[in-house]
Amino acid sequence: MNGPARLWRGLLGSTLATSLALVVVILLAASAAFDVFEFQSSPDKNFFDALWWAMVTLSTVGYGDVVPTTVGGRLVAMAIMAAGVGVMATLTGNLASVLIERKNRKRQGLMPVKTSGHCLVLGYNAQAPQLLRALAASAPDGRKPAVVLVAPLDPETFAGLAADLALDDVLAFCRGNPAHEPTLGRASPATARAAYILSQDGLAPEEADQQTLLSALTFRGLAPKVPLYAEALLETNRKHLSRAGVDVTVVRGELAGRAMETLGAHPALWHFVEGLLGGPGRRGMAVRAFSGEERGLRWSQLVARCLSGGGELPVAVFRLRRDIAIKDLLDADSALDSFILELFAAYGQEGRIGSQGPRVVANPGDGLDLSGYDGMIVLRLGAAPEDAAAPAGAGGAA
Repeated sequence: MNGPARLWRGLLGSTLATSLALVVVILLAASAAFDVFEFQSSPDKNFFDALWWAMVTLSTVGYGDVVPTTVGGRLVAMAIMAAGVGVMATLTGNLASVLIERKNRKRQGLMPVKTSGHCLVLGYNAQAPQLLRALAASAPDGRKPAVVLVAPLDPETFAGLAADLALDDVLAFCRGNPAHEPTLGRASPATARAAYILSQDGLAPEEADQQTLLSALTFRGLAPKVPLYAEALLETNRKHLSRAGVDVTVVRGELAGRAMETLGAHPALWHFVEGLLGGPGRRGMAVRAFSGEERGLRWSQLVARCLSGGGELPVAVFRLRRDIAIKDLLDADSALDSFILELFAAYGQEGRIGSQGPRVVANPGDGLDLSGYDGMIVLRLGAAPEDAAAPAGAGGAA
């Protein structure tokens, strides 16, 4: 009873719904009266013809194909013409108001974003514009919106950001705290292809990481299977974020520190890494799954096969994250193990006991069994940009 009563109250509180209901009542009443006065002696006419006349008259179109001839019919026509001026004007005004309100709510980031296969960016800091630009450049063609930003920004700031990045058609916005479930739910997290949590500027490191942790927990509750990446400020919080369901945690400054250390060995190494990273929309690396035949090869055979095909050089293999359930550890042929599995099924439990994290092995050699891995990371031959090459004076062995 609460549901229908709530719906009825909502309809009564909506001026647009009230206007539509009034139009329907006028149309039905006028059609019934017109049918009684005009069509009782006309067997070739029916109620639909009367409804057609009422609609044409109420909307002030006035085709003139049906004309009242009786006194009663003309009185009905006079009444509906007088009512039509005010009712249709009210309906048009209410409809325009609804459309304008919807547009304003969308601009303010308060409307749900209906999309799929998009990337989510949760939070905003100084690194956000570069990340948004890179994600938009790597998005599939025709995907709109391809990136959704969930952050407590004001609408004017977001509008300026979208204009500066030239991403008006690609970037959508949900305003609010990404750790707040109703806010995050407007961004269609369950249908996203990946999500990125950025540390909030202006907070103490521990407080910023706590906010990131809350966002991760909220996201995992709404999208348990979508890959999730997060930025942390303190190394000690990496394990907490991992337990909250974050697949990869990057500690701010960690990559920059490694890059500076690499320069100490030889500047050519950093330029090599820079070429692999590439720019927005152009990377020197790619990832692809193994084919059935490739999974049975040795590493040296796999490298030779890819080189003979041209265009790519395998450099590493990877295994995706897998959930581990108790049924994977029990023997279905054992009576006791079968009884345990039946108990889990009877209580509706999946028996999930943990997960086997992702693993990447670079240049593994022939001693590694590739059948336990899902795919490989390859270098695109000749894909590194020219400006990422080592400078002329950086020759010599590393």
